[in-house]
Amino acid sequence: MTLRQRLLTVSAFALLWNPLAAGQGILWDSGEWDLRAATSSERNTEVDDSWVVDDAIFEAGVIITGYRWFSRLRDNWGGARPVGVDFIVLTDAFEKTVELRDLPYDIEFVGEFRGSPYFRMEVHGLDVALPPGRYYLGGRPVGEGLYQAFTGMNATILGQTVAYFRSEFFGVPEWTGIDNLVGARLDIAFTVFGHVVRDEVEAESFTVPLGRHLGGEVSDLHQSDDRYITIRDRALAAVTLPMIRMEVQGTTAVETASRITVTVETAASNLPNQPLQRLALFDYIAESWVTIDERPAPPVDTVVEVIVEDAPTRFIAPATGQLKMRLDWFDPGATTPWGVRIDRATWTVER
Repeated sequence: MTLRQRLLTVSAFALLWNPLAAGQGILWDSGEWDLRAATSSERNTEVDDSWVVDDAIFEAGVIITGYRWFSRLRDNWGGARPVGVDFIVLTDAFEKTVELRDLPYDIEFVGEFRGSPYFRMEVHGLDVALPPGRYYLGGRPVGEGLYQAFTGMNATILGQTVAYFRSEFFGVPEWTGIDNLVGARLDIAFTVFGHVVRDEVEAESFTVPLGRHLGGEVSDLHQSDDRYITIRDRALAAVTLPMIRMEVQGTTAVETASRITVTVETAASNLPNQPLQRLALFDYIAESWVTIDERPAPPVDTVVEVIVEDAPTRFIAPATGQLKMRLDWFDPGATTPWGVRIDRATWTVER
């Protein structure tokens, strides 16, 4: 059998399946196998090292607890189940971060693909912590016999690149795009399970209900870079209201938090009496704002970081993961116009 024959097999048959594992959150899902192609990914007596991996993008820090894929096992595997599975994680520069061998696994017969049985395979009980970024992941069965294993591939590309292949046995010692080997753009059909552990949340939108917005856009709130939202005072609608108010919205992937850190960087006009600055978060359970910090507004750019550990999950919308913060500045008794500038407004949400 040639390398191209071993790497690629094509069929028009299609099958639907449910990728959700009970009790696990899905971190990445490239969909069901469309039964168009399958690529060697195996470790056994015949092929001592063959991998196919594909990219997944995690915008927050995660812990991977499970990995699921489809594997077609040729008839000459003898009917015996694989003795284990291997799992690998590479950086986007193809540097190995994790390689776990001979892991326990679940296997479920699904059907036949070009005369050979194929299975839904899942490795679980993993505890792989990864910071935000793009990674290449793969799984493969391990056998003691001379069987051949092929990972199910789709024609739809959901990551940033096609799948990559490497095998000394097949004469491909370096990670190589699958399109360069078989002339087709293919992705692995795989699902990654786990949970987000640390989410750095940037502002997605903001409003200025009170005051006059002079300049700046939402991206100016993402980091301390001297790019500002600037707001000028406006006559009070009521004496109990602030003269300037800004509300900021973001979204987190963390459903249950142990800690939320709110970071803002602000400055107000230098006045004889500095306006009072108040920072609040929206409580989605009580449906009300909760003040988490209050101080005289600084006349120069100053970072305020507030750690919330008292039931922080109440500040996350249950259905959407939305977060809301509010910054208020109150009348300092100034006789001339004044204003504020905001350089940063972010959340760090930890599971």
